Amino acid sequence: MSVLLLSACADPPSVTEPTATEKTQSPVVSICYSGQTTTRDALADMALSHCPAGTTGLEVWDHDTFWNDCPISKKNRVTYRCLGG
Repeated sequence: MSVLLLSACADPPSVTEPTATEKTQSPVVSICYSGQTTTRDALADMALSHCPAGTTGLEVWDHDTFWNDCPISKKNRVTYRCLGG
């Protein structure tokens, strides 16, 4: 029961400043999230909704868990590259 209560209190994923990655011509979207409460599909849907109009796909560009700007409750950060358009 306590696990359900803790997961209900987890912060939802949020868009954050992109991670420092090599230069790309495509726009990127970075998202902080908790691996305990967030699915890959939910992350991809959220990233796609923040990509420019005409985006036809996504590519995982980077993933980090240390020394990022994410809060401790969602310490993972994934960065997607918006493709197409």
